[in-house]
Amino acid sequence: MNTSASSPEPSRALQVYLQCVVAAGSLVIVYAMVGAAKTPQPFAWLTLAALALISGWFRLSFKSVSATIGVDDTFCIAIALLFGAAPATLAVVAHSLVYSLRRRRPFRQMAFNAAALGLSMSASASTFFALAGVGPLAITDAAITPLVWPLFALTAVYFALNSGLTAVAVGLDGRQSPLQIWQQNFRWLWVGYLGAASVAFCLILLLQQRSLAAAAMVLPLLAVFHLTLRSSFGRLDDARQHLGDLDRLYLSTVETLAMAIDAKDDVTHSHVRRVQAYAVGLAHALNVTDKLTLKAIEAAALLHDTGKLAVPERILNKPGKLTASEFDRMKEHVDIGADILSLVEFPYPVVPIVRAHHESWDGSGYPRGLRGEDIPLGARILSVVDCFDALTSDRPYRRRMSDADAIAILRERQGTMYDPGVVETFVRVYRDIEVGGADAPEHREVMQRLTLSRNDAGGARDLAPEVSAGAPASLLAFVSLSRVASGEATIGDVLALGSRLLGDVVPGASGAWYVPDGGRDRLIVAEAFGPAAASLRGIGIGIGEGLTGWVAANRQAIVNSDAALDLGARADAASLQSCMSVPLMMGDSLVGVLSLYAPAANAFADDCGRLIQMVAPHIAAAMHAAPPAADEARTPSDKTSAAPLRLVAR
Repeated sequence: MNTSASSPEPSRALQVYLQCVVAAGSLVIVYAMVGAAKTPQPFAWLTLAALALISGWFRLSFKSVSATIGVDDTFCIAIALLFGAAPATLAVVAHSLVYSLRRRRPFRQMAFNAAALGLSMSASASTFFALAGVGPLAITDAAITPLVWPLFALTAVYFALNSGLTAVAVGLDGRQSPLQIWQQNFRWLWVGYLGAASVAFCLILLLQQRSLAAAAMVLPLLAVFHLTLRSSFGRLDDARQHLGDLDRLYLSTVETLAMAIDAKDDVTHSHVRRVQAYAVGLAHALNVTDKLTLKAIEAAALLHDTGKLAVPERILNKPGKLTASEFDRMKEHVDIGADILSLVEFPYPVVPIVRAHHESWDGSGYPRGLRGEDIPLGARILSVVDCFDALTSDRPYRRRMSDADAIAILRERQGTMYDPGVVETFVRVYRDIEVGGADAPEHREVMQRLTLSRNDAGGARDLAPEVSAGAPASLLAFVSLSRVASGEATIGDVLALGSRLLGDVVPGASGAWYVPDGGRDRLIVAEAFGPAAASLRGIGIGIGEGLTGWVAANRQAIVNSDAALDLGARADAASLQSCMSVPLMMGDSLVGVLSLYAPAANAFADDCGRLIQMVAPHIAAAMHAAPPAADEARTPSDKTSAAPLRLVAR
């Protein structure tokens, strides 16, 4: 067998290992040259060596194993049995050098392969003669039957040393477990070695009987052996390629499902794909090499938020701190997601990772209260990278943090929420993990289409024909605004009428109509109403800041959030506790934002929220159609006195 183990810049451990193998192999080769010079019948063993070189041209290479397989080992083993270790060692080394030159292998690899094969053949042939208690069979008369078990020992030692030395080199080169490398790539090659030894034994039997014609029949047998290997490993390659295709299809299906789940939260597009990239990169840095475990982490990173399908969007995207009941509802997504995924019957342990990704190192997490290493490593990895990406991404309740601030939070939580070793490794390698592909253009396009389809203002306008004559007068009045505005009414008239009608819909609440401040990236209050109207006038807020700014940036309503997140100290001064904010859209354009504030917590009932969101497009249409009056003066943006509140992490 001839294998390769190369790296542009080998590690120090690999360099030392290669030097040791080459040095030991060189000594063996020199000793073999001296021994071969003293071996009788040089023409005979050189003829067999030539046959080994010729048959080497027909070696087989397969993607399913990191090695080449051929029938040339038959002649090398025959030389060892007939003439001893020295000629066989030279034959296998010569074959290795010729093969490496044909393949244009680098010198380092060529030297290692020759040395490893020389060591393997010398050790295996010496083992045979030590166990058999006889000399080379070409010059010694010996009974054949007692040699069967020593031949098996020769085969085992040759296979173990040749494959083992190479597996160690590949493992050091790739910083992987040599045992795993051997199991994945070399374990099943013993069949080829056993076949080569068996044919060599038959060849020797025939030669000892002086039956050259019968010995010549070994050549067709070798051809059959060659074709059988090619067919068997060819089918293995085909099966492996088919499994690879299925695996890619499987993973792409999982990614598509994850994208659909991701679309539920408008501000975390590609979050799960970035988490996946971080999780897999961190797993490699933690020396996780088991393929099934890596695939489990890869799939769990994509699907860890599956359970959020069961969480209402008002909770999922709520700015500010969740109430105790809302947080209990949010925590349900872990078990729900794990239960959903348990129906899929993954071939690797995805469900345990998803179920445990909110467990804490000190046992204070949920849903099972696991602690320490009782938490699956994949879940410990996922919790760290999930937190980091969440902190460094824009969310409804805060702006994104810098990497340094996010790392500081991870360090603060290590030993309590997170595995200290996982955190330290992530801090060391996160800059080297490639996550650029997580936000590919095609992914952004799909996500944007999903968002537009979910938040399409036109869909709300389509509800107007369904409003019956028996609906509340306030609702009918809102619908009529778009008709009234087509006359002489100004935007001031529209807002004044809207304010009066809203007073009937949400009695006791105060409200502000925010409109874009010219070409500036901010909103100002054009009209305020209700008991706290005086506190609301004069407010200006940047797009993306506070609750109103976030609604303007994301075109998504917020219901029953904390008014202080929008008004800061003004909320306390006016005794306002809850806030509802709704975007006013005309097609894809933002006309304004309506924000309502109430003195009680959770003051806006679901029916109220739905009603206001239903009529919001009609208000927007009226505002868009109404011309501004010449004498209407908005509050100048440079006189705004309320600094927008920047929100912190939940």
